[in-house]
Amino acid sequence: MTAMTAHRTSADFWDKISEKYAKRPISDMAAYEEKLTRLGSLLSKTDNVLEIGCGTGSTALRLALGVSHITGTDHSRGMIEIAKSKLGTDVPANITFHQAEADSHVTGQPFDAVCAFSLLHLVPDIPAVLDRVRKQLKPGGLFITKTGCLKDKTIVLRGLVAVLTAVGYAPPISVLSREDLVRQIKGAGFDVESVEYFGKDRMSPFIVARRTRD
Repeated sequence: MTAMTAHRTSADFWDKISEKYAKRPISDMAAYEEKLTRLGSLLSKTDNVLEIGCGTGSTALRLALGVSHITGTDHSRGMIEIAKSKLGTDVPANITFHQAEADSHVTGQPFDAVCAFSLLHLVPDIPAVLDRVRKQLKPGGLFITKTGCLKDKTIVLRGLVAVLTAVGYAPPISVLSREDLVRQIKGAGFDVESVEYFGKDRMSPFIVARRTRD
């Protein structure tokens, strides 16, 4: 499968399930709140933030309360339409949503921080995304990601995911380990400052990395 085909296949998948996804409850609310608390310790009121792969915008809306401005992007039109439907007089005005690929140039750069949650294992070209993230960050800016690392789970689970992908019940997924991911982030020009987990999940490390200064 070419990168372009993978992009189309993934976007079609998320467009198809966007409404169902928006109604799905968060599986571990305590871990999600722990993640938001950690993000609150990393971001500040003066920060200009980009979230790539923002989905239906729920996390971006929460982060908007503690930053200067946040831009949310996703390559699924369905997801972005739902995110935009959440904007109104009762939500922060310092947030915008755009349909865009994860490796796209985004208006509003340079950013103080770029976030990517549950995303990198879903993109067809991780190095291209990391390169674009770095180019859109200010020197010394933060890249914050929480990524599914399927290689760290059992071969049975990996096989199940492969079957679900083949029959269209899951999007194309890159099988990564935590070590693979950290190595790629460092190789893209970042210093990895911390790797941690929230709740019982040990498949999706929360990584804080800083763009090296030129």
